[in-house]
Amino acid sequence: MTRGGTTGSVTFHGSTSPRRDRYAASVRDFHAATRPGAIDTLVERLAGAVLSDRRRDIGEIGSWTASLPALADILHAAGLHDSWIALEYRPYQAGWSRADAVIAGTRANGRAAYLVVELKQWQQATWNAVDECVTGTGARYERDRGLAHPYHQARDYSQFIRNFTDGMHDENEVAIAAAAYLHNATERSIETLRTAGLDEAEATFSGDPEGRRRFIAFLKAFFASDGTGAEAWEDLCWAPYRQGPSILEAATRIFTDRTVYPLTDEQRNAFSYIQKKVSDALDPQADREQAIIVVKGGPGTGKTWIAMHLLGANANAGRQVSYSTNSTALRNALQKGAGFNKHLGTEYAAKLITSARIYDDFATRTKLDVLIVDEAQRLTEWNVPTGHQNRKDRQEYLEKRRITQLFELKKSAKVLVLFIGEDQASTYKDFVTIAHAEEIAARTGADFKVFELTEQHRSGGSQAFEAWVDALLDGEPTVWHDEDSFKVRVVDSPEALEDAVLGDAADGDGRLVAGFCWTWLNTEARTLGELPFDIKIGDWKKHWNLRKPMGGYPKDDDWARNPKGAAQVGSIFTAQGFEFPRVGVIMGPDLTWDAASGRMTVHMDACRYSKLVQEHGDTPTGDARIRNQYRVLLTRAMSSVVLYSTDPDTRALLKRIVNPAGPLTESSDGNRTPG
Repeated sequence: MTRGGTTGSVTFHGSTSPRRDRYAASVRDFHAATRPGAIDTLVERLAGAVLSDRRRDIGEIGSWTASLPALADILHAAGLHDSWIALEYRPYQAGWSRADAVIAGTRANGRAAYLVVELKQWQQATWNAVDECVTGTGARYERDRGLAHPYHQARDYSQFIRNFTDGMHDENEVAIAAAAYLHNATERSIETLRTAGLDEAEATFSGDPEGRRRFIAFLKAFFASDGTGAEAWEDLCWAPYRQGPSILEAATRIFTDRTVYPLTDEQRNAFSYIQKKVSDALDPQADREQAIIVVKGGPGTGKTWIAMHLLGANANAGRQVSYSTNSTALRNALQKGAGFNKHLGTEYAAKLITSARIYDDFATRTKLDVLIVDEAQRLTEWNVPTGHQNRKDRQEYLEKRRITQLFELKKSAKVLVLFIGEDQASTYKDFVTIAHAEEIAARTGADFKVFELTEQHRSGGSQAFEAWVDALLDGEPTVWHDEDSFKVRVVDSPEALEDAVLGDAADGDGRLVAGFCWTWLNTEARTLGELPFDIKIGDWKKHWNLRKPMGGYPKDDDWARNPKGAAQVGSIFTAQGFEFPRVGVIMGPDLTWDAASGRMTVHMDACRYSKLVQEHGDTPTGDARIRNQYRVLLTRAMSSVVLYSTDPDTRALLKRIVNPAGPLTESSDGNRTPG
């Protein structure tokens, strides 16, 4: 190893290291480090690298002491002396979870090969095929809930590596596999774990003579015994983040095979709880057959990914399930862009992916087993099935009986799942909050549960960027320094913004978005040539996303999916729920820097979103909606965002706090400047 501060052929990396591993060495050196008299030193140093930023976990230290020598013995017996091993490797987009071990080597054809290994000390375990979980392990952390299959844990890590690591995408060039090693168990004591599937049967190993024989044979078949793993490990441990598939690209694959794009531990906890509640709702002996479950999370926390997993799992189990949203753009994109219409047929896709407006008190339909509502903060107070407002008699009926849209949705399903980002409520109609959901649960006698997602999976997985955006919009702005996986840039003109984000726009991957500071002009134009430019900043001119397709350019609800959408500027309506590799954000005069107050200030008189101005005006709600609009726009990018403000003072602030040469200091005029 030549990078990262190595000592001989062994490396340790503390919690501030850019490396994804916390220990790496050749198998030969790893084996020597796990012998009696040496293992305590290895574990102590590993604990210092991994546990320095959280409570030292005696159980985890004990696990390393018991499991690492067992793994080293197997690798040594397989003759993989020149392969490399890394411990506590954290794949991109896997949240805070870490793979126990990743072994790097080569295949017989000389190509790089990686094996992710999950280690368990369990002496026995039973696979529960109904609830898809492991029980009977005797582990103190099992309690009354089932655990993940250890092979599934290793497989999920391997998929995170495959999907989000540069150079690892091509299955023909790089082999990535998974295995589980339960070194204290016997083949008989874990035999049901191997009934979970063909892969589980082949790659779940015990520590008895037969299990060891099988594992050694597996290792010899996967790795070339005379290969070296140094180069392969270099390629992985220094590989930068690479954007994986968007939700539109992955949705139908998730529907047919959820293992391809796995959930993180945090996401899986919410998924498993929801599935248990659905099972309870279908059990006639259950105490309660209804539930409302809220999954709360900010932009990029993976709410829609979980929703797609729930949709696929329940549809494939034969349950009555629908995914619903008030976002026309997101709904159409999933039906058309994600390929549900093509793969499942238009009629079935229309039943699976629906508008939240179709569930109304006047309709007669079979009650769903589970209804999944995405972007639930966009639900309105009263449902309007068609048009912009209800007939007077219908509205009076709804108000008299307190039949809100959320109430109607709950009455349509045994289990209602709401994915909600309260800090993304940004239109004048957005109404539903977690408090409203709890009220409906109490009113309908349903169980109520809230899950909060904290991991960041957009913005290169950067929680620091999420915090930076929150500070910019809601508090005292802080300094941003680029990370390996996410970049921020400030430019002086819209021309520079367009060039930085779109370039020649050949790939159609970038998008420009803006706050509501420009009016949509002539909507009656029949050709693009007749359509006036909506947004004008100096000599720079652009159309908003189009109200109808023109000249080969897409309509607004296809703006996010169609590469030609890059030619227009997107709004909160067309951008929310989507992600793009690169995004340029135009901050208009409705949100500017005020040096006197030391924070960003909303100017409602500069907002051209007339309904928002009429309904909320200069109120705390209106103020929050403007800030939330920019929160959504600023968090659409996967790898980089470029910022431009029409206000000179705001541009100056952004330049001072984005990648400054030094720390911020307070100047005499109250401005914070790099020192």
